[in-house]
Amino acid sequence: MFKGLNELTRLCYGRILILLLLCCASPSTLAAVVDDGDVEFAIFSLNNDLPPLSKNKARMLYRGKSKKISGSLKIILVDLPETSIHREDFYKMLLGKSVSQMNGYWAGLAFSGKGSPPEELDSDDIKQILKWLNDNPNGIAYAPIESVPEEVNILITVPQGE
Repeated sequence: MFKGLNELTRLCYGRILILLLLCCASPSTLAAVVDDGDVEFAIFSLNNDLPPLSKNKARMLYRGKSKKISGSLKIILVDLPETSIHREDFYKMLLGKSVSQMNGYWAGLAFSGKGSPPEELDSDDIKQILKWLNDNPNGIAYAPIESVPEEVNILITVPQGE
């Protein structure tokens, strides 16, 4: 199709072709093509008795300021491995903190006897998260929303840029 054209002309035709394709693409196709790495997270549980969380309550839980929801229901948090890129993104999005900042924060709470960090999983694989939740009926976890199965109780979503 571009045989015999100089490099600049081929580049221009290629860009025009891409623009035409993008203009004709459906929003979902366009989102897949233009994906810039934005991730939305779900905070979820297998316990259907847990109520939805406000963003403030989710922040309180992940800062160790609260250990209960619905008054007396004590919950347990689980965390992804420290090496998981999802963990870094989650804490940046929910709390505006890096993993190292959160590690320091939790260390201070643990030292003062006011709290302990969430249990850390070995992997960020959704199967391991679901197994942990199955073993901990009042457990709460987080994961990228696209990996979360439909049958879980999503307590809140944390969109990119919030």
